[in-house]
Parts: sequence; structure tokens; C-alpha cells
Amino acid sequence: MSTPAPSRGVSEADLLEAIRDASQTVVHLLMPRVAAEGLIAPTFWHLHHLERSGVKHPGELSRLLGITPATCTGSIDQLVERGYVARHPSATDRRQVVLEVTPKGRRTLETVWRGFNASLAEVLATLPPRDLDVTARTLRTITASLRKAAEHRVPEARA
Repeated sequence: MSTPAPSRGVSEADLLEAIRDASQTVVHLLMPRVAAEGLIAPTFWHLHHLERSGVKHPGELSRLLGITPATCTGSIDQLVERGYVARHPSATDRRQVVLEVTPKGRRTLETVWRGFNASLAEVLATLPPRDLDVTARTLRTITASLRKAAEHRVPEARA
């Protein structure tokens, strides 16, 4: 007689819903902080990814974000106009520009994330250390898998 497989304890649908709810809650906690810094969600995320990814060219940023170059350029224009990002001519290719997050842009990101992290730390302080270890490992695994899948995504056709 074979041993039944151990129960996972949670259905896939419940887990997917929990992940979606957590993601949505993160956005809801973050956006008032973003607005207080004078940004809207898309430009904040573009600034965040520009700083975090290390990309230096608009085309690289649009590919990273999976958006059109025109959309990316419009967002970069806003970030440049407001002093969050600077454009410089490329030292190696005069057809290219190099993007750089300015000190104001870095301060803004630090302010937003510091406030968010403080709120999150309060919640995490209520959880047992073992749960935190498992959660951190699981979130890293999910994130790495999603990033890998995103690298190979094919844009869906619009109906």
C-alpha cells in the first residue's frame, strides 16, 4: 500500500489569491508615499528600475519594463523635467544618451522605501522568526522564477 502524498495545506487558487492580495496591498501602501513625493505610479517604477537595474540607456529601460520606447521616453522626459533623472551624451556613441538618477531622485526613492519599510517592519515584527525564514526563501524563489519567465515572455496580441 502506498503512502498518500502529504497535503499542501492550501490550494493553488488560495495561494495565488494570497500573492495577488499581498502585491495589491504593497501597491496601496506605497502609492500615497509616492504621491507625497510628487510622482505617479508609472514614473516612480521607472525611476526605481532605472536606479536598481543599473541600465543606462532609454532602450534598455523600455526592454526591461516591457513597454514601448515612446512610453519610456515620455516617462523619462517627466523625470528629467522634475530633476529626478539627468540625460548625458554618451562618451562612446553620439547617437545615444546616458541616463543617470540624480541625487534628488535617489533621495526620493530612499524616502519612499524608508517609509514603506518601516510600515512593513512593524508587521514582520509580529511574526515568528521561523515563519520569516520560510517566507523570505519562498518569496525569493517565486521572484526569481517570475523574473526568469518575464525574460522569455512573448507579448500577447491585443483583441
